[in-house]
Amino acid sequence: MLALISLLFSYYMSRRYLDGMLGALKGSNYFAGWATYLPRQGWHPRYLMFAKLRGMMFWPGPGIRRGIISPDDVRNFPPQYKRLLKTQNVLDGVIVVWGTFVYLLIKL
Repeated sequence: MLALISLLFSYYMSRRYLDGMLGALKGSNYFAGWATYLPRQGWHPRYLMFAKLRGMMFWPGPGIRRGIISPDDVRNFPPQYKRLLKTQNVLDGVIVVWGTFVYLLIKL
């Protein structure tokens, strides 16, 4: 049930907030290119781009070193979007902990 909620929340955020998030990353060439390409795409590319963006904002170091994301964009990312991404990350963490707990409970 938690996994379904997480998938639906990711889908909702990719449809509702992804354009604004990509607009906040104008200094990052990779994401700026996607901002013009994404409106013509369906749900799957948007969902994958949201997952990529979420990973880059959660752990920006490798993306900054590779030149995918600008350090200024990470620093200036809007707090309301950071809060939504953090909510999704916490939900995924709860799913992993819960799944591990259930697995260990079944194995014992």
